[in-house]
Amino acid sequence: MSLDPKGATTLIEVMRRRTALTPDAQYFSLFDETVTYARLWAQSARYAAGLAAAGVGPGDKVCLIYPTCAEFFYTFFGAMRLGALPVPLYPTLGVDATAGIFRDAEAVAVATIGWFRAGVDASVALAPSVRIVVEPNELDSDAPAPPDHPERPDDACFLQYTSGSTGQPRGVMLSHANVVETTKFMAEAAGLTAEDRVVSWLPLYHDMGLIGCTFTPPLTATPIWLLPPDLRNPRPWLEMITKVRATFTVSPDFGYRNCVRNVRDTSDLDLSSLKAALSGAEPVRTSTIDAFESHFGIKNVIVPCYGLAEATLAVAIWPRGVPLRYDASGRCLSVGQPCRGVELRIAEPMREGDAVDLADLPPDTEGEICVKSPGVMQRYYNNPEATAKVLTADGWLRTGDLGFIDAEGYLYVTGRLKDVIIVGGQNIVPADVEEIVDHVPGVRYSAAVGVDSERTGTQRLYVVAEVRDVAADASAGQSLVREIVQRVHREKGHRPARVLLVQPSTIPKTSSGKIQRSRLAEMIHTGELRERIVVG
Repeated sequence: MSLDPKGATTLIEVMRRRTALTPDAQYFSLFDETVTYARLWAQSARYAAGLAAAGVGPGDKVCLIYPTCAEFFYTFFGAMRLGALPVPLYPTLGVDATAGIFRDAEAVAVATIGWFRAGVDASVALAPSVRIVVEPNELDSDAPAPPDHPERPDDACFLQYTSGSTGQPRGVMLSHANVVETTKFMAEAAGLTAEDRVVSWLPLYHDMGLIGCTFTPPLTATPIWLLPPDLRNPRPWLEMITKVRATFTVSPDFGYRNCVRNVRDTSDLDLSSLKAALSGAEPVRTSTIDAFESHFGIKNVIVPCYGLAEATLAVAIWPRGVPLRYDASGRCLSVGQPCRGVELRIAEPMREGDAVDLADLPPDTEGEICVKSPGVMQRYYNNPEATAKVLTADGWLRTGDLGFIDAEGYLYVTGRLKDVIIVGGQNIVPADVEEIVDHVPGVRYSAAVGVDSERTGTQRLYVVAEVRDVAADASAGQSLVREIVQRVHREKGHRPARVLLVQPSTIPKTSSGKIQRSRLAEMIHTGELRERIVVG
């Protein structure tokens, strides 16, 4: 049998082959400790034995609530080797929200680590299906490991919960074939080789960090350096790139903006080794690319990509070293052509109650992006109604994202269908407004949101802007509000109904950094935002 991991059809087989082929090669380095493939394989067997002794069996859902640590991987692959289904979760989601996912996933077990235990126990008390809670010291077992559970490509691999940027998180059921085939075409599209060196700060409970940064490199024996996510201090990310001469990294747009905003002294940083820095998970802003590359003295490094959890991850990745492409207007940045094996079409956006119609729209016409690929999920777990709304009988996924394809097959993403603000029958893309507001001096970060108005029967455009100087006097604040209103009106033709200046870290975000617009609109409606308002 060939040992080439690229010929494997299950994730476990990928890791088994990689371990047999290069046992002493670095899988990942974390906190100056290197974990080889041989160590990963041996420790995951010990954790499989520990899970089995605790009562976990094939088909059981095992929620993982860990920080970025080696134990996460040992537990993940240990559960998989038992035939159990790993469910990685955001560690500080909150007691009620975590319990809600436990119940939705019908979780039997939770694996966690010391400082999260109190919160886990409180959530477990609200989730009757959970009967096992274990920590690494209980899982690292000397007992003989049970035989690896036989896995087939169409078997469930793990359950990935969406970030909840447009509503409640949903459990995306991914098969081994979904994961393995997606990692294969991602590695190809990203040009990943054994000579690359990957640095990632992305959390392991998010698809970009887990599938993109840690499940793809084993195909090519590409070493990874992992960092715990710290959105307040991005310097360690840049220092690690400098230290190991990284060639590849990934971040949402806000991560690159965060570096420009918070890393002033660049004298000890050298990012010249980077060949590609992917930008995805939220709208890719040209201004962010320009600012980051100018600030750190690099060129043609940040490249856009597009994907979503329901497609396992990637749909399109801009090739490294190729000049970026804009539409005829010069405003929209392409995320590339679809990856190998991925089909795209643009359809009329489907509203609630509409019949499913995937008739293709002409080139350069904005509509809903629809995807068909080996990565399209099996279904939403225990949610046939939601599944039926996004998956057609012939395997097309309605993404809920807006965009268009030009005559040469290049994709442009313009926004989220649920995020579009409709004022007087006209569509406003929030990211377009935010791009304007973020450039106003004194604004740290902004979000545009539509707030329903019973009086007018339409939505009203609200702008919420986090300001740098929360102690600014009322006069200065009102001047800033006027400047925001004038700029948005001048550049977009729409005058915001209201501009609210708020304290930093007020705008709610998902664990992956996406703005939770529905939550922000709720905060405005209920008055919850009032205590955070500086001027408005």
